[in-house]
Amino acid sequence: MTVALTLAVLMLLVAGLSRVGNAVINTERARIVSQVGVLASVYGGETAAREATQLNNATLCGFSDPTPLNSAFEVCADVEGIQRLAHAVDTWSNPVPTLEP
Repeated sequence: MTVALTLAVLMLLVAGLSRVGNAVINTERARIVSQVGVLASVYGGETAAREATQLNNATLCGFSDPTPLNSAFEVCADVEGIQRLAHAVDTWSNPVPTLEP
């Protein structure tokens, strides 16, 4: 009886740890994919962001082009129900102030 009870508790513990591990992995995957997507969007727009997220087995759940009010690209990536948002700024397109007129 105690052996069966011990095995049952062990199985529940392993199943719980497995679910927690999957959640941690998917959270990090979503974070990384959103960062890859936003960097791709800086140089290729929404189509590049969508392609980058799809190549990483994720879904593009949000995209924002920079506007005068919001100067950053924003990409949201969804990995198995976990969503993460990343921001990037295209510093090459911003004028750099110089001393010359």
